[in-house]
Amino acid sequence: MKNSMSSREIRQLFTDYFVKNGHQNVASSSLVPENDPTLLFANAGMNQFKNLFLGLEKRNYSRAVTSQKCVRAGGKHNDLENVGFTARHHTFFEMLGNFSFGDYFKKDAIHFAWELLTKELQIPKDKLYVTVFQDDDEAADIWHKQEGVPRERIYRLGEKDNFWRMGDTGPCGPCSEIFYDHGPEADLDPSKPSVMGGEGDRYVEIWNNVFMQFNEDGTGRHALPKPSVDTGAGLERWAAMLQGRPNNYDTDLFMPIITKAAQIARKDYVSDYKVLAKHADIREQVAAMRVVADHSRACAFLIADGVLPSNEGRGYVLRRIMRRAIRYGRKLSDDPSLFVQTVQVVINEMSEFYPELKRGQDLVVTTVRDEITRFLSTLDQGTEILNDALSKLSHRGVKTVDGATIFKLYDTFGFPVDLTRLMANEQGFVIDESGFEKQMDEAREKAKAGSGSKFKSNADGAHLVKIAQEVKSRSGATAFTGYQGHKASARTLLLSNGKSAVGELKAGDEGIAIFNTTPFYGESGGQAGDRGSLSGAGGLHAEIFDTTKQDEIHLHHVRILEGKLTTGDAVVIDIEEMARQATANNHSATHLLHAALRKVLGTHVTQAGSLVDSERLRFDFTHGKALSREELHRIEEMVNFEIGKATPVDAREMSHADAMDMGAIALFGEKYGDRVRVIKMGGFSTELCGGTHVTNTSVIRLFKILSEGGVSAGVRRIEATTADRALRHLLVAADEAAHAREVAGTQAPLATYIEGMKDKVKELEREIKSSKAPRSTSTLSLAKPAPSTPRAPPANLSALASRSTTATCSQKSPINCATKSARASFA
Repeated sequence: MKNSMSSREIRQLFTDYFVKNGHQNVASSSLVPENDPTLLFANAGMNQFKNLFLGLEKRNYSRAVTSQKCVRAGGKHNDLENVGFTARHHTFFEMLGNFSFGDYFKKDAIHFAWELLTKELQIPKDKLYVTVFQDDDEAADIWHKQEGVPRERIYRLGEKDNFWRMGDTGPCGPCSEIFYDHGPEADLDPSKPSVMGGEGDRYVEIWNNVFMQFNEDGTGRHALPKPSVDTGAGLERWAAMLQGRPNNYDTDLFMPIITKAAQIARKDYVSDYKVLAKHADIREQVAAMRVVADHSRACAFLIADGVLPSNEGRGYVLRRIMRRAIRYGRKLSDDPSLFVQTVQVVINEMSEFYPELKRGQDLVVTTVRDEITRFLSTLDQGTEILNDALSKLSHRGVKTVDGATIFKLYDTFGFPVDLTRLMANEQGFVIDESGFEKQMDEAREKAKAGSGSKFKSNADGAHLVKIAQEVKSRSGATAFTGYQGHKASARTLLLSNGKSAVGELKAGDEGIAIFNTTPFYGESGGQAGDRGSLSGAGGLHAEIFDTTKQDEIHLHHVRILEGKLTTGDAVVIDIEEMARQATANNHSATHLLHAALRKVLGTHVTQAGSLVDSERLRFDFTHGKALSREELHRIEEMVNFEIGKATPVDAREMSHADAMDMGAIALFGEKYGDRVRVIKMGGFSTELCGGTHVTNTSVIRLFKILSEGGVSAGVRRIEATTADRALRHLLVAADEAAHAREVAGTQAPLATYIEGMKDKVKELEREIKSSKAPRSTSTLSLAKPAPSTPRAPPANLSALASRSTTATCSQKSPINCATKSARASFA
């Protein structure tokens, strides 16, 4: 057996073996799945090949090998609470895998696995066991007859253990797992039975061979076009096996991070189970180090892949992981930089294989540092509130924390619910999660109040994926003609009410329509979907109020105004041309803005999010501090200068490699194929983009920044507009400034005038304060004072009072009026 192999060597050996056996080495996909609303994060090696298994996509290879980045910290696969307290639970891990897309099946998959383990790695066969699905006689016979595994070492298990699913829907099939026996010395915890398939640390699953035969959806299991193979072998478990460490955290994947945490905390890391079993304080200390090590990996990779901490979706999962790590780091040391330093170790250790870590280093470190500052500012206060609540509950003999308290900690102090649960559990309490969810639902409903059509938000995401896949497999991708024109004759391929497919939509109905061809741009790449109209025979007239895209299928969100729309109908669809042009103006301006930001602020600026529609553009970018007025002016002038140059906008398709060679910038969150569309604006901006754009920069006419501010740690946001809307904004601002000068009676710059008036007010306040001051007691006389004439107020105070009563501004003061107008002007 090859012992003491480093994790780098293991990863390379696995890849080399399968490349030698005709597999294409495919890079890991992003942790953020592409066009898959059923997944929060990539959680298995097969995620990026899902459409290949479904027969919806073809590539120039039928065998692949990968080392895939994975995160399991939300949804169906949620290991967060166990992380740090068991030998093998992690939020982030690497999944080694080999795949067959209708090429080989069970016979070859089993042979590859057994040969790699027993011949390449020379693992003794008596250290290995296998399992098969209870009804899979074929796999059991292959293991026994082809590979010579004794039948007593082949275990048959049920659907819970040996039928694999990616999620609630998607490809699935029976599987065959390989287990490694770490030996009786690993059988340390008597509470975990040391049996095959049990929770003990002796017998550990090291490889799962999934035989993809079905696709599962809401209606059941359906045979896939071609039987395929998906395998997964956790690198962390292989490292433990080949480095002689039953606990994953004691391998070279985690020890450099743990060593750094131990150095900063000035505490020893102990891996001896017998010591840990006897000493609760040491056990807690070691668990904290392991939590920090695991979460450092997850945070570094998630942020490098564009996920940023927030209070919803993927960003909230990241925030939960970060804040859990920060709290455990606080238990180890008061040094707030501990977590930053352990994340830096991850970047240093893993950038060789995952260069995105080094490219995104500044963003990763800044985001982690800012989140620490943000959370520590509320951690102590929130902890005090929770402890106070627990004390009151304890006096009443109650052991459940109510939903209102949990929600307050979440909403006001940024405590993720699982952190509150953890802290409550440590003191013997449980939490009312249903009560918390009720509070969350009420908050969501309040946030939704006053919104427009709810159809889009209420549509079933899994259903939309399903109908898109059905149409694509039957008719191919939607033919998009929107780069060439705004109107098209189309045939209706499928209709849906948002929950299920229907045969027709009649007047008053809202639903989804899929056509064979369309000029309507489907929302993607930050650009909003097109709006427009639909007409057809029998007086059919409908509004298309949005367009989205799923797996290259354009989903038209329609509202039937007259007549009815039936599957198979021939229709004419026409986009709202003025809205499309305004959107193109804003999208092209976004490219110019991105380039200007990088020239003014530096090349560390990368896109962190974008929204472009007909009214405005919103651009999120990585930068650690607010932009000065001078920087904003330079950016604005630079963009308008490029607009004024009337540069032709060149849109062309080319290979991805050629686009990278010419310096094109890829957009955040987008995945690109072998052929890409490049938008080039002279020598100023070159980006990969599938959106709609102007043909010449002069069409944009004018660019105006409306606001700049922070979105989250290390991310800034600029909102701007173009063309007529930008002109209207400037005209209104100029009119308000002129009116303010008229009311104030000055032609001086408003900022100068306001500063002068503020100084005068301060002077008057001092005079008023002085006039109200009591006279010194030394000047008082026992004699009756002589009558005196009332003293007149100071001349300047009288003048101010006079102006105040005659001001025409609704604020009754020229100072307030001028200030209000100036703020509007300079916003």
